[in-house]
Amino acid sequence: MRRQLVQFGIFLTGLTTLSLAHSSDLIAFGKECLAKEERLKAAKDELDALSLSTHRTQGQTHHARNDVDLYQEEKAELEAIIADCAATDPNSAYCHQIRYQYNEINYLIQRAKEESIKEIEDVDHAYIEYDLVRIDFNEQYEAFIAYCRNSDAHYALLQSPTAYAAVCSNENAKRSITCSLF
Repeated sequence: MRRQLVQFGIFLTGLTTLSLAHSSDLIAFGKECLAKEERLKAAKDELDALSLSTHRTQGQTHHARNDVDLYQEEKAELEAIIADCAATDPNSAYCHQIRYQYNEINYLIQRAKEESIKEIEDVDHAYIEYDLVRIDFNEQYEAFIAYCRNSDAHYALLQSPTAYAAVCSNENAKRSITCSLF
């Protein structure tokens, strides 16, 4: 009888040790998932900032295109005035001033077109960079969800009071994906 009690005691000690080891694994799992989740939040913030920057760059491109359009309108008005000057008094100071303004507008149009082309290239590069970062983020997020939320270890973490208390002890952790069921 004594031998059976000793064997039963050893068996219970083994189960307790196994349970504590399993809890330690769950705690390590939970802390690893919380760390991954924090890195994903930081990456999401960077992605949002990159998105804002991309949209801001696109707005600047529209500004350059609007400048070209305004300069073209002004150029058309000056061409009409130059035609009138040529018909009336082509060598007057007024006509020289109009031709000077016309040349300035042509220069501004050329410069605005060059800036517009450069800005379009910048927008294209910004969109490409944003898309690459977004795709990478989505892949990392899906891997995180598969590992840290849709796994047996996650459900075991939520079911183990010891592991849950160790990992999800503060309010920020309790609101995390790692510490919530859904």
